[in-house]
Amino acid sequence: MEMTQNKTTCLFKNLLLLGIIFTISCSPAKKEPAEVVLAKVGDREITPIEFRFRAELTIRPDNFKDKNVTLNNLISEKILAIEAGPDHELLKNKPFQSRLKGIKEQLMRDELYKKVAVDVVVLDSADVYKTYCNSMREYELEFYTINDQQLVKKIRTALDSVPEMADQIFDDLNAQIGKKPMHEVKYQDPDDDAIHEALYSDKLDVGTIIGPIRLTSGAHILMKVTNWSDNLIFGGGEAELIRWNEVSKKMRQAKSRELWNSYQADLMRDKKIEFDDESFKIISESALAYHLKKAAFDTSTSQMTEIPFDEPEIDMDAPFLKVDNMRWTVGDFRDAILIHPLVFRTKYLNKENFTRQFSLAIKDMVRDYFLTREAYKRSLDKSKSINHTVEMWQDAILAENQQKTIISSAMEAGIVTKDDPVGISEYWKTEMLKLQNNFSHSIKINYDELNKIRLTKIDFFAIRPGVPYPVSVPNFPLLIASDDLSYAKQDSSNYQ
Repeated sequence: MEMTQNKTTCLFKNLLLLGIIFTISCSPAKKEPAEVVLAKVGDREITPIEFRFRAELTIRPDNFKDKNVTLNNLISEKILAIEAGPDHELLKNKPFQSRLKGIKEQLMRDELYKKVAVDVVVLDSADVYKTYCNSMREYELEFYTINDQQLVKKIRTALDSVPEMADQIFDDLNAQIGKKPMHEVKYQDPDDDAIHEALYSDKLDVGTIIGPIRLTSGAHILMKVTNWSDNLIFGGGEAELIRWNEVSKKMRQAKSRELWNSYQADLMRDKKIEFDDESFKIISESALAYHLKKAAFDTSTSQMTEIPFDEPEIDMDAPFLKVDNMRWTVGDFRDAILIHPLVFRTKYLNKENFTRQFSLAIKDMVRDYFLTREAYKRSLDKSKSINHTVEMWQDAILAENQQKTIISSAMEAGIVTKDDPVGISEYWKTEMLKLQNNFSHSIKINYDELNKIRLTKIDFFAIRPGVPYPVSVPNFPLLIASDDLSYAKQDSSNYQ
């Protein structure tokens, strides 16, 4: 089954490729140009990156997918946000301000991750080359996921002391399950970092035992190679370069995650989280009752954004937890959830596992509190890109609220009625055009930059699991189905 000729071909072709990559990687790095401005409405800016994200990471109807229609709506959103004014009641609303703070602090933690992990990774070209060659392999595996820590220890001890017992161990596991679990793995598959490291750091023969190795989830996996094949890359140097970059990216991501996990472990070392037993019991029971009620309607979420703190037995001044000389009352915990919704490690919550998962979600929130504190120490709250993103979210929510206010006022004045959607649509279009005309003197568009942009028309909705604010960008503002940008009187192709 081993393909000597294929191995030789890989060796000669990729020695050449390695030389090309080495030359590229050693070239002086070019400084990225400063972000240009695509459009400006008063003191609000729309960048090309924001434009692409709002257009391509959200769902839009077909009649809103044109490039000019897209920009028209993003400009209209800024107009409505400015029209709402700096004294809008929403800006004084505590949950709204907490949400914006939470979004900002999540972005700050992302930037901290980049600085302490991503930016410091240095790849060894020889390691990349070795993994590049190994990435041609596709493995067929017999595998067993093991959650029992005692069983993991027994298997590991047996394999270390008597390797010949491997076949017997697999036979016993197979007998317990009743069906041999098989899995085919390609390098491109989004498997756990530990699996990738085990399979593609070296070439493995049939019969090789891997593990038990610990996965990110905390479970362990035991694998045996039952077959393999080489799937060489066809398409010439361009295809090989794409694969090389793919391997480099995956290795960089894995090493970044390893550094980040180590950074978090160092940060939280000696920081023991202790709950007040009585308060934790009361709050967790209230949270469970709320979750079970909510889960009857929605079982897709792994988050908890609110808990009923108004129950008579809940004392907001009672102690809730302490960590590292810091004490939180129940009231502090309530305020913390407004900023950082609880993120459960599983969406499969029930009466049996809720208390433990609730505890883990709070511990993750506390960990993020300390990470955020480190981000503030590095002044990441001053980042222009982070503050621009927060402003984008604020403007999107303000604009949506302002649209509702304008239509509600028209209903109260008897100009339109609730049961006349066509009338409401026509009224709204007229009002939006008036606002565009009123703001036209303060609107500028960089048409040179706009002409460079090519948008896809494929619907895509981006969600990041495992974070308090998983939605990447606000919903696309469906404000006006028009591509007319002529109201922007001060057009300038050189505007930045």
